[in-house]
Amino acid sequence: MSSLTDKVVIITGASSGIGASTCVHLAKLKPKLVLASRNVDNLTKVSEQCQANGLSSESILIVHCDVDKEDDLRNLVDETVSKFGHIDVLVNNAGSSIYRSIMDTTLDMFDQTVRTNLRAPFYLSQLCIPHLIKTQGNIVNVSSISSTKAFPTAVAYCMAKAGLDHLTRTLAVDLAGKKVRVNSVNPGVIITNFQKNAGMADDKYEQYIDRQKALQPLGGAGDPEEVAKAIQFLASDDSSFVTGQLIFVDGGRHVFSPC
Repeated sequence: MSSLTDKVVIITGASSGIGASTCVHLAKLKPKLVLASRNVDNLTKVSEQCQANGLSSESILIVHCDVDKEDDLRNLVDETVSKFGHIDVLVNNAGSSIYRSIMDTTLDMFDQTVRTNLRAPFYLSQLCIPHLIKTQGNIVNVSSISSTKAFPTAVAYCMAKAGLDHLTRTLAVDLAGKKVRVNSVNPGVIITNFQKNAGMADDKYEQYIDRQKALQPLGGAGDPEEVAKAIQFLASDDSSFVTGQLIFVDGGRHVFSPC
């Protein structure tokens, strides 16, 4: 039996990409999943995929949640505790970006990027920590290779993810005495709709994905399930003595210097 069986796991940004893949992957381990996103229609589809993987509908809670809204985050925690009684794992996965140079990045764009990628994980963690202390649970933040590498036209996103990495480290130290672990996965380029949602045109996206063959040594752009497997490890007792770590799931991109 997996250590995640019957554990209550909140996953934000669960309607697509890495979040959806994580839900479907974890479903096989029989946790109690809380699927949170703005797109309830997609959450319903993800729930159906989880059920196809053997998770009962009674073990799934769908919550409409815009992580940029404090009331939605409070409601997410309240609904989770109301249905399942406690919280064991928080996966801060929801994220967004825009592609703009610094001179084209307005303060509103900057604020929006930081609000989604850093402020929301901070506040949702703050809301969940009293519950995680009771269960000696853990937090998994979904960061990015962009937290340690500088990419053009992504200044706000890179800054926000760098902040998320240090939030991971700081909370790990802060909560270690309470036996609450905090870790991060830092994906490289993964095949999702993330880049297109950030404004990348279809033709540019095809070139971008092809370019990863030269940049990510293990074979180019990755699959969301590869990240889901790392999240599973960090969320489970298999990583019981691991905290404050950034696990790069990037095919070797962060250590590779192309000639």
